[in-house]
Amino acid sequence: MPILHLTTWPGLGDEKSRQLVAALTRTLHEISGAPLDRITVYISEIPTSRWAEGGILGCEPDFAARSRQPPAAGRLP
Repeated sequence: MPILHLTTWPGLGDEKSRQLVAALTRTLHEISGAPLDRITVYISEIPTSRWAEGGILGCEPDFAARSRQPPAAGRLP
């Protein structure tokens, strides 16, 4: 019984979540042959204030730029 766990930021919405779950289930079924009724997909939404990349919280206004640059002098911010 395959279990897929997708972790993302909030905001996907019900319709996009529905489409994503259907596409992931269909793809896993086609590739693995697992029966559709045995494939479980669940989505966890993590608030941007609880998710960081490169030591920068996702809620920071300049997250995209700062999280992709090495910290000065090899230190985390």
